[in-house]
Amino acid sequence: MFTENPEDFIYNSSIGVHAVSPEGIILYANECELEVLGYTKEEYVGHHVSEYQIDSNCLADMMERLSRFDVLKNYPARVQGKVDIKYIIYNSSVYEHNGEFKHTRCYATEVEKNIYDVFVKYFEF
Repeated sequence: MFTENPEDFIYNSSIGVHAVSPEGIILYANECELEVLGYTKEEYVGHHVSEYQIDSNCLADMMERLSRFDVLKNYPARVQGKVDIKYIIYNSSVYEHNGEFKHTRCYATEVEKNIYDVFVKYFEF
């Protein structure tokens, strides 16, 4: 039986977790997400995702797909970390209520560039 506090479970997960509003504002990020990117909560949460997503076409594609309530599976993106570029594979869906986009549910895994390059071959942004 699952007995851990769900907030602790998510915050201390070994995979990056964040939520983004329909307007592109980062609403939440767990410890792993912040650690991988190298930002503090204040430097990341409350900011627009365009400050971190390197490829504007990629970001536009992601947000367009999510606005249609599509599910992103193994979606590659280059993200500007505090010190260097991070290669991230996203799995994301939308939390909606009564047909309204409330926020994303994004799970992020950092990968090496050569692995990222394999994923990029399957996406056109």
